[in-house]
Amino acid sequence: MLKSWSQEPTLHFFLIAGIIFALYGFTQANDENVLEVSQREIDARVFLQELNSGETVSDQQREMITALFIEEQILVQEAFAMDLDNDARIYDMLAQKMRHVLSGDVIQPSSEELFSFYQDNASRYETLSTVSVDELVFESRDALPAIVQTLLSSGADAEELLELSGGSTSPLPNVNFLDLSNIFEESFATNVFSANFGDWSGPFISNRGQHWLRITERNEARLAPLNEIEDRVRLDWIAQEEDLRLQQQVDELWNKYSIRIINDTQSE
Repeated sequence: MLKSWSQEPTLHFFLIAGIIFALYGFTQANDENVLEVSQREIDARVFLQELNSGETVSDQQREMITALFIEEQILVQEAFAMDLDNDARIYDMLAQKMRHVLSGDVIQPSSEELFSFYQDNASRYETLSTVSVDELVFESRDALPAIVQTLLSSGADAEELLELSGGSTSPLPNVNFLDLSNIFEESFATNVFSANFGDWSGPFISNRGQHWLRITERNEARLAPLNEIEDRVRLDWIAQEEDLRLQQQVDELWNKYSIRIINDTQSE
């Protein structure tokens, strides 16, 4: 999907697209590394993207699709040059194999590199703030008796409240804001997280009745120490380094080819 392409590599693809169209008018004296790319194939990919998204692609998106297709074809040619086609894989599998070949020499991070990566990406390793709550569910969805409302306002215990109105109680331990939003709704989660200890928040009406929540424990967001998550941080560093090195080598391959897009869209 175009969304996933546009997270980090967007600038890269736009630069690639610029290189492509700068090369349109350029033909090397030696045609050995001229790569002819079918306009029909590009248009087909554009059509599939529009079909999947339900929207007409922009000029920038079209350039991005073109760049991705040409990059794939370059990798395929390199795979053929390295005799990687003997396994009878289709073109996109050859391109993926070539990516793995190019990225096969990733080193391990030094202690300094690992710590620097951990600091630069600290937000990845923060635990969300959580609360533990008591959930009180009254079976009735109607307005509660005045005495029950008074006791709720004063922070009475669930057992005392259930003696006056039927229902049930149970704990919800260590839930974050997203958890509560998914269980109930965002506005109710906001009320719960902003409430003081001992205060009942509610009601939230459901087919079970009306829900009231009270915080019993609160844990603030916390950055996990590096020594607790060192393996995870190392894997994240390796993944990023692999992507960077891979793209550098792919970029170098672009310089080996003169791109020629064939206008084969006319009906014969």
